[in-house]
Amino acid sequence: MLALGMVQKLNTQMNLEYNASNRYLRLSEWCAKRKLTGTAIFLRTQAQINVTRMMRVFDFMKKSGANPVVATTNPIEEQCTNLEELFSQTMMDFQHRSETLTKLIEEARSQNDAATLAFLTQIATEREEHGLLLQTIFEEVRHAGQAGMKMEQTDQHLLNVVNYQQH
Repeated sequence: MLALGMVQKLNTQMNLEYNASNRYLRLSEWCAKRKLTGTAIFLRTQAQINVTRMMRVFDFMKKSGANPVVATTNPIEEQCTNLEELFSQTMMDFQHRSETLTKLIEEARSQNDAATLAFLTQIATEREEHGLLLQTIFEEVRHAGQAGMKMEQTDQHLLNVVNYQQH
C-alpha cells in the first residue's frame, strides 16, 4: 500500500499529465485553424503520449491499492501568436512536469519504496526521450524564426524533423 503522501503526489503527477494532454489538444487545434498540419499532428501525438502516461500512473495507483482521483480541468486559453511561443509554452510545461516527477522520484527513494521508484524511474526515462525531441523541435522553430521563415514553412520543416526523429 502506498503512503498517503505518495498517493497525493502521484495523483498530482497523474493530473499534470492529463492537463498536458488537454493543452496539447488545444494547441493542436490552434495549429489546425492556421493550416499548420504538421505541428497539429505532432501535438495530437504528444497528447496521446500524455494521456497514456496518465493512465499508466492511474493503473499503477490502482494496483498499489490507492484510489486515483482525476480532477476536472478548467482549460486555460493558450496565448500564442507563432510557433516559437507555442513551443516555448510547451517546453515550460514539460519542464514543470519533469521537476515534479523528479521530486516524486526523490520522495519514493527516501521512503525506500522500491516499486514506486522503479515505476517512476521508467516514466522519467521515457520522459527524457520526449524532452529531447521537444527541445530539438523548439530549437528548430527558433532557428526558423531567426532565418525569417514563415509559419507554414516552419511547419513543413518541423514535419520533416519529426519524421526523421521517428526513423
